[in-house]
Amino acid sequence: MDRKFLEFWGNFLIRAAKGQEQVENLNRLASEGVKTFEQQLALFQKFYGLDQKPDPSTPYAEMWTKAAADFMKSYQEFMGIMGMVPREDYEALAREHEALKEKAAELEEALRRGKKKAGARDMDPAEVVKGFEGLMNRQAEQFQALMASYGKLYEAKKPGRKSSDHHAPEASKKRG
Repeated sequence: MDRKFLEFWGNFLIRAAKGQEQVENLNRLASEGVKTFEQQLALFQKFYGLDQKPDPSTPYAEMWTKAAADFMKSYQEFMGIMGMVPREDYEALAREHEALKEKAAELEEALRRGKKKAGARDMDPAEVVKGFEGLMNRQAEQFQALMASYGKLYEAKKPGRKSSDHHAPEASKKRG
């Protein structure tokens, strides 16, 4: 057999055994209760330096507060890596979600009531588009007429033109 294959299976089985050992340890910890809590507390104190004689300049309560804050920060980061969120955050998002669902339902109901009102009619999108096209065409025509008027006015005011070439009366005829 291939040496790499055997090495892979050997490591796989060793890791499975270690995993089983961890599961057994967790079960044992859960069944031991308070004794385990005391052991975990001692472990916490050891790793966060709370088992040593406290520094006189730093009160012991402050050391505990700092250690607990550091632990919680690291714990939340670890839980985030694992894809978990704190229960408070989850519950806050769940409440917000429910409130938004209720608001959406209320808005949908208001829309239904608005459509059912007597005399209300649905607008055809094609009609709306035709209305906008008509409005745009009228505005374009009015703009062109305005520019033509300004053009005639500019031509009449050019230096070097005689006053007999003035076409202002024609522009006023078109307006009327």
